[in-house]
Amino acid sequence: MFVPERKSLIWTLLLASIIVMASPASGSDYPFGSKVLPNQSDIGRPLFPLPAETTVAFWDIGTPGYDEEDPVYLHIGPSASGTTNANDVRLTFLDDMAAGSKVTFHDYDMNKPITQLPSIISFLDIHGSRAYDLNDPVYLHHFDYSDYSYRDDSENSANMMTGFSERLPYRGREISSPGLGFVLFTDNYKLFTSDKILDKRPRRVGELRGLAIEVVCGLKADYYHVLGTWLIKIQPHERVEDGPRRGDESADRKGYDLRAQFIQTNDVRISSMGELIAGTKVTNFDDDQNKLVAWPPLASFLGPATDTTKMGFFDVNGNGVYDYQDDVYLNVPAGMSKGVVTVNNVRLSGPIL
Repeated sequence: MFVPERKSLIWTLLLASIIVMASPASGSDYPFGSKVLPNQSDIGRPLFPLPAETTVAFWDIGTPGYDEEDPVYLHIGPSASGTTNANDVRLTFLDDMAAGSKVTFHDYDMNKPITQLPSIISFLDIHGSRAYDLNDPVYLHHFDYSDYSYRDDSENSANMMTGFSERLPYRGREISSPGLGFVLFTDNYKLFTSDKILDKRPRRVGELRGLAIEVVCGLKADYYHVLGTWLIKIQPHERVEDGPRRGDESADRKGYDLRAQFIQTNDVRISSMGELIAGTKVTNFDDDQNKLVAWPPLASFLGPATDTTKMGFFDVNGNGVYDYQDDVYLNVPAGMSKGVVTVNNVRLSGPIL
């Protein structure tokens, strides 16, 4: 079980106690995947952050590899054995167990082996506003690196092996400011830059002494990193005469990443879209297949670099730990205090029966 940080514990428990005194504590009666609407009863609930180890994972129950049969979980907190925990949230249906339900000790999917699913929570910008709106459907969009890994002609060449130097990773908080960006690789190495990052998803492009090399593309340069080290190489883009600058958003080179940003088979609907209900997977020829995913994502689960700051739980019984009764939310947009349920949040768990 996860215990919230002490610095936020007193404030959150105080708000929770006010709610409890006003009315008996109870879980949300709203279904999994529904969005918080104005005047609904859970608006203003204080939220505890989920642990940093929270991730998205799947139980491989059939053909090896992630496919349509595999249930997907919000795996909350670490498990030494790499198995499902009690109170993990099912993001998909499993037999008679609904999406949004939680794993209990007597369920047959308790203590089952799970594999992390590299993925993001994103939305479809169906109104073209370039912002996350109330009616925009939300998806868990997965990545298959065997299909989408970017490789160029310089892989494993002399040029690929040279030019690296050690650079301390950035460990401060991200700053939202024009002209500043952050590059995050799948080993959680973070690089601070003044460049505009065009594609925040790292791609494997080669190896150095048996260690994988990843690249992230910016407007001014490409950023290479040897996983598991502090080795970084920054490759500035060259200006091409009478043509677009390498790295410019209009350049043809950016086309390689577009396929990975479309809704694809076996993505999970976190919220419903018409008759396509939350907790189901996208299949071939569905109306929402191949729709463009909005960027940046609402939350990220790529490698060990997860983004649990965008999620939280309401401590229903006020005991200070995450457990079976507690409701889980995608807290985007964040409440005024960045930890309060607000309009357009998505409920990531369903009613407790």
